[in-house]
Amino acid sequence: MKTVIRFAPVLFSILLFASCNNTELQQPVYEYALTSPADTGSRYPYLHQDEEGKIYMSWLMGIEEDMYALQYSTYSEGQWTMPGTVKVGTNFFTNWADFPSVIGFEGEPMAAHWLRKVEGGPYAYHVQVSFPQEGSLRWAEPITPHLDDTATEHGFVTIRPIDEDRVLAIWLDGRDTEGRAADEYEDMNKSMTLRSAEVTRSGEILRSRIIDDSVCDCCQTDLVKTENGFLAVYRDRTEDEIRDIYISRYNLETGEWGEPMAVHNDNWRIGACPVNGPKVVADGDRVAVAWFTMEGNESRTYLIRSDNGGETFGEPIQIGGDRSMGRVNLALLENGSIYVSWLRHRGEVGDVMVTEIDSAGNIKESVLVGLTSPSRNSGFPQMKATDDGLFFAWTQTAPLIRVRTALVPFDAFDIPEL
Repeated sequence: MKTVIRFAPVLFSILLFASCNNTELQQPVYEYALTSPADTGSRYPYLHQDEEGKIYMSWLMGIEEDMYALQYSTYSEGQWTMPGTVKVGTNFFTNWADFPSVIGFEGEPMAAHWLRKVEGGPYAYHVQVSFPQEGSLRWAEPITPHLDDTATEHGFVTIRPIDEDRVLAIWLDGRDTEGRAADEYEDMNKSMTLRSAEVTRSGEILRSRIIDDSVCDCCQTDLVKTENGFLAVYRDRTEDEIRDIYISRYNLETGEWGEPMAVHNDNWRIGACPVNGPKVVADGDRVAVAWFTMEGNESRTYLIRSDNGGETFGEPIQIGGDRSMGRVNLALLENGSIYVSWLRHRGEVGDVMVTEIDSAGNIKESVLVGLTSPSRNSGFPQMKATDDGLFFAWTQTAPLIRVRTALVPFDAFDIPEL
């Protein structure tokens, strides 16, 4: 697969000089670059897009040692709003792969989530969900959607609006791992579970459910609303330590989850968590899932599609090859085109990549969006589709840590091969 890199011409010689004199490239200025509302010290962005097309970007801002702020801004018609603050404190559980979010509904911020450290161990933390107070810049006291208070891991959360007063939350829940010793990891009765609940503005926790009683300990989850309820995707765990991607459907009328099924049987056997979760998008009956696998000790990024609302899937399409690190994201357009973003490693350099797959399944040239580090500090790049192109956010790690943003026009994928 050929890669297309587009630089602003006046910067080419500067970038070339930097590439010859710096083993870890500094962030170049691309033709696609946008001004970011997140200042120096920001990290781990998350993008959400509401039904009106408005983009909500949240991030963690480092203030001083062990103190962070969860901040956010919205992007619409080429403009950022002044950053707002949801929470400031010293009890954030901060992690490169398990980061907070702010979501919106009908053009307004609706809810946020973050992780709060609790006593009991370095990986003891609970989920917090908060709603903005009406007529105020303040956010309400947080709600803990899980009903246990064990000093275990609760994270890798996805929240989505159900309506103006409710969100659906899914998360990895470690209550069954309480007291688990290192030599008891293979005990499936002490596995990480995937759970859900509906959370209301008034603080009610409704329809608490278990989706899967054995899942990977620390891979991201994702959730998309469809005409027939919600679809959740996550990395499963079997007794044979197979860590493939599974999907389950939530019925809004009954409040029940369907039987989970594999989107594809990679048969990746790994006795540990790869910390690399899937993404899902939907438009009507069209559903797409992207994920990372290393089955056979070969790294690959895959895309798979469904034309019947996620009931069944076709054959997977390979996007990234042996230098892919996964950390995927997805966008689905009305014309059937699907865009997959993924991270590629080149030694100490991490490339934020995006690949288009048209409605016929043809793979176009990949485009390099930006540079970062392949290390954990760079987190997971984010992507959403707008009328003007693909919107990106990622963490730059050098020379200063900061959230960067970019807008890649759709015609960037129509460049003829040189």
